[in-house]
Amino acid sequence: MKTSYVTTISLDEDRLAKDLAQAETFRYSEAYSNYLIGGPWKNAMLWAAGGDTGSGLVTEYAYEQRPTFTDYGARLPYLQDIISAVAEPDLLQFVRLAVVSDSVIIPHRDYLELGELPEDQRPAHRLHIPLITHDNCFFSEDNTVYRMRAGEVWFFDAAQVHSVASFERKARIHLIFDFADRPDSGPLLRLANASTGDRFPAESRITRPPLPDSRRQELRRLADLLTIDNYRDVFSLVIKTHFRFDGGEDFAWDTMTALARACADPTVLPQIQELRQYFTLDRSDSKE
Repeated sequence: MKTSYVTTISLDEDRLAKDLAQAETFRYSEAYSNYLIGGPWKNAMLWAAGGDTGSGLVTEYAYEQRPTFTDYGARLPYLQDIISAVAEPDLLQFVRLAVVSDSVIIPHRDYLELGELPEDQRPAHRLHIPLITHDNCFFSEDNTVYRMRAGEVWFFDAAQVHSVASFERKARIHLIFDFADRPDSGPLLRLANASTGDRFPAESRITRPPLPDSRRQELRRLADLLTIDNYRDVFSLVIKTHFRFDGGEDFAWDTMTALARACADPTVLPQIQELRQYFTLDRSDSKE
């Protein structure tokens, strides 16, 4: 399913506030926080196989068990209503309440580690509904940067290289749905007013200026500072630049690789090459 805006649902702010206050009492998983530079990627499972809140790692659930609301999901009546109104339960595998702030996410592809699961059980389609967000929260798919606004429903092609940046301490809170790929089972959503227009509506796209040569030269000088101890900090600067300027396709990984080749620390390049493989090509041997 290609990344595309679907529709916008009206959020009941009072009911949402009550559920989010209740969710503050949950013990959130920080699974997949290695994808972030900044704060953790906190998530609470609201719907999963057997109703198990589990570890948050999608490789560690008993897929043979029927998915249903978890104990956390059962305590959030308004979010239950949203989930039930939006998604066809027979195809829905996971719903997470995900919280991020003041962080960037390393450009990556999802689902790479799920190759051993049967095709009819393997998560293959993702949906996002922002509940709380802000204007300094951005998504990117390849070289397209865009915003998702509160209440918007988006299909999200997690199999493509994508990234996220949140430039504020204010929490960005999303519902994230994962669906199985069973084409003969009918539609994934119960929504009747799905959009058939532009995948990225004009009001959602972010037009970035071309990366100036002067800024590109400044980034290249980071090679003089780059070491194995600070490569994540440097990578964060590169990813943030991607969200503010158009540096071209594969800008973040290509820039980081070039910096690693130019730096004096010989351990950095193998580390970046290993990370690029892990995040964008192959995680078949990994649980996270």
